Amino acid sequence: MKAEKNIQEEEQIKGVSAKVFTFNEAYQAPIYTFQKKGDYHFLSFGSDNLYPLLLLNLYNNYGSPLHRAIVNKKTKMIAGFGYKDIVDENLKEWAKKNNLERLLLYLAKDFMIYGGFCIEIIWNREGTSFDIKHLPIHTLRIGLKENDDEEDYYWYSKDWGQYKKDEYKPEYIRQFDPNNRTGRQALYYIDPNPSGTDLYPIPEYATALNFIDLDYQVGVYHLNQVRQGYQPSYILNFSTGIPSMDEQNQFFRNFTSNFMGAQNAGKIMITYSDGGDQKPEILPIPDNGSDERFIMLQGMVEKQITQAHEFPIQLVSVVPGSLGSQDERKELMAEVQTYFIAIKQNQMEESINGILETIGFTEPIIFNDYSIADTTGVLTRGEEPIQIADSIVDTGNANIPYGIMM
Repeated sequence: MKAEKNIQEEEQIKGVSAKVFTFNEAYQAPIYTFQKKGDYHFLSFGSDNLYPLLLLNLYNNYGSPLHRAIVNKKTKMIAGFGYKDIVDENLKEWAKKNNLERLLLYLAKDFMIYGGFCIEIIWNREGTSFDIKHLPIHTLRIGLKENDDEEDYYWYSKDWGQYKKDEYKPEYIRQFDPNNRTGRQALYYIDPNPSGTDLYPIPEYATALNFIDLDYQVGVYHLNQVRQGYQPSYILNFSTGIPSMDEQNQFFRNFTSNFMGAQNAGKIMITYSDGGDQKPEILPIPDNGSDERFIMLQGMVEKQITQAHEFPIQLVSVVPGSLGSQDERKELMAEVQTYFIAIKQNQMEESINGILETIGFTEPIIFNDYSIADTTGVLTRGEEPIQIADSIVDTGNANIPYGIMM
């Protein structure tokens, strides 16, 4: 997990007042533990039970622009062109009622963020049909069974960080079972991973989480360099003794308001002192080649993120000298379609068509291939951002053991 706290300490070292900041920014693989919280028995998703929220934050707010762009592009290529025309009028009406095209976009986005997705099935009273909804995976935890006779189930909460509050109290949802056609059920799909636990999903880019965060932190660093333009280049030292902390803080506020920030670059600072021994010293910090190092770091970050995603950077950003012609772009997109997109589309199709067969629909839902829908090789449909309010989805296999015996 990523440590969210930066610990600030104040120390007195050899007569020098210094503020020391320590950081612990390493990601660790999620740890699963059995939790018994009152009436709720579940398998935690990470040591703090909030691992999927970490993945969501890396996509929404505190991650890499490149990572977000790749997730968005994959989503558009998988479901951005919808599905082939439906012949069966009853299936066509069902798809319209359930806004299937939009639903597939939500599921594809969750699939790319978490490596899986979840579909909520709501049966009618007669048990002859159902409606389906997108169920965010970050809202689900796998329920723990007490015995073999107990049905497989999940706990659902909008916010697992506050699930003890009444408004976020977990709700019981059964695993999808076509032989028990009542109430709410959930089909939980995890992307097959031979090296995984088959309990909760692991996103394909998991090995690059540090680099996704690093891309964000580098941006924050450069922003702070602009806002605090004076700090990186000089140390200002006063040889008049160590003032109180209140005096230090007051001077700091006055100094930053007058000399720091982009708008104050190039200003002249005039100081006065009582004798040479008490004059302030401005000590330049030698240039350590940080600009060159950041250029190298940026290249490494891009390489690691794209490799973890198994996705060419040329399809999400303009790379000078690469893909100069439309034919080259179409060729690369066709390769991605064959070795990545088609596989994900097939997995989603199997899940959707599998549950539709239980209520008698035999015509399959088939995703449109983007390279067929747009012969220019440039995506022109579904380019608008996909807003997924209140949603995060796990990655998983429909055939995993949904309930776990204690």
